[in-house]
Amino acid sequence: MTGHGDEQAAGPADGPVADGTATSPPDVGPRVTRRRHAPRPVAGRTSAIVSVLVVAVGIGLVSLAAPAPSPAPAPPVGDGVSVAPVDATTSSLFCTTGAGVDAGAGATATVVLTNTTAAPVAGVASTVGTTGATPVATRVAVPARGSVAVTPPAGSPVTATATTFTFAGGGVTGTAVVSGPKGWSTAPCATQVSPQWDFAGGATATGLLDLSLYNPTAAAVVADVTFLTGNGTVIQPQAYQGISLPPGQLAVEGLGAYVQGQSVVATLVQATSGALVATELDQMAFPTGSGLALLAGTPGAATTWRFAQTTVVPGGTVALDVANPGLAPLTAQVSAVVPGATVVPQTVTVPGRAVGTVAVSSVAGWPLGSPYALTVSASGPVVVGRTVTAPAGAASPQGGISGATTSLATSWLVVPPGVPGRPVVAGGALDNLAITDPGSSPVQVTVTRLGGGSPAVTVQVPAGGLSLLGPARVGGLHPLVVSATGPVGILADEAPTGAPGVVATAGFPLAG
Repeated sequence: MTGHGDEQAAGPADGPVADGTATSPPDVGPRVTRRRHAPRPVAGRTSAIVSVLVVAVGIGLVSLAAPAPSPAPAPPVGDGVSVAPVDATTSSLFCTTGAGVDAGAGATATVVLTNTTAAPVAGVASTVGTTGATPVATRVAVPARGSVAVTPPAGSPVTATATTFTFAGGGVTGTAVVSGPKGWSTAPCATQVSPQWDFAGGATATGLLDLSLYNPTAAAVVADVTFLTGNGTVIQPQAYQGISLPPGQLAVEGLGAYVQGQSVVATLVQATSGALVATELDQMAFPTGSGLALLAGTPGAATTWRFAQTTVVPGGTVALDVANPGLAPLTAQVSAVVPGATVVPQTVTVPGRAVGTVAVSSVAGWPLGSPYALTVSASGPVVVGRTVTAPAGAASPQGGISGATTSLATSWLVVPPGVPGRPVVAGGALDNLAITDPGSSPVQVTVTRLGGGSPAVTVQVPAGGLSLLGPARVGGLHPLVVSATGPVGILADEAPTGAPGVVATAGFPLAG
């Protein structure tokens, strides 16, 4: 289990419970469920998919209306995860993990729903599987300023599921937690559909890599998928061009059959018609162990990406994968905020339609065992992922992958892997919280439990620096609210893992 000192500072940078008892998906071997390239609509599917909820909050009745949500406008480039305003009349979350198929064989998925508002929120969960059967609808309720853990119903013979949560109000978030024999991982549920989803990181040379495509809308989707590699090869399998997803369709596909022997892969999903949700699941395998990495896609490339904390432990590795979806080559500068020191930024040139890798753990002069913030600044739009492996003999999981973030905010929500008294994985909890201030003035930051309880933690984050709060101050299973006097970025490590960064969450920016 990872653990770090309480607070460290650095100088300037160079640059629900448902109404019924839910069950887990059945344990089904790999490669049972395959995407059908021309799936036929199931009778009655459109009217049953993703029902719009009309709810009287509190003890009122829940009623389901027929139409599914239409495609929403594409979110801005970058993270693409936001929390609907408290005064929203309705809001939706889209959660898909790929658990149960290929990379997720033997794994199960749970969704932690968190309500940031002062009133209980009622909603409905509509769960569909890869078989195309009629969705299963269940009611959910999330207490005021609280959380519930929901296991979507699997049905039979479904081997993977996707769930749309629709609420009569805003302020609700969803965090997917996938856990299996190879490890565990978390990722935020999408809050909007988008015509574009990009991923940087993942491999097919070892382990298994799956792509999940989910259409929660009432309109059909047609999508193309392109793969970029570290050697500059662009892979566009015919089977992944013109993929048709009718309303409510979930497709989970193992990528190793078409993207073979690649040590790093960037995936670009582009809908030519409609909008969808995409995630990846990587069952990692390497000489020192294994891991299970759930990756939420980003709806677009950006020129600046951040990790509020990176810590390289002796014997472990950290690498940044920088994917260039454009045709022209570009340069990316990787700069670090190292406590008490100034370090030389690293520069990587990435050809067009390729992936460049920076081995952060091998950079001379960058420290071992001490946390620092990382910023990637590129001359053109890129997508950035981080792969972390633990030293031999470390606790499980020994590896993980996470995406960088573009967001800065004055208010953040941090969701742990479970609810108080009920960790989703054995021993699961928040381990530490890093707060970085990329601005030119120091900021004051207050960290409190959602709903109150423990005394608040207040820290001063230096301009261009970071502060790290350890498990004694922020550990546990209570959702946290981070409030700052200026825009900050955050990153929380979760435990148990074999090394810092194996399982990490960048939190949810909250509307002021």
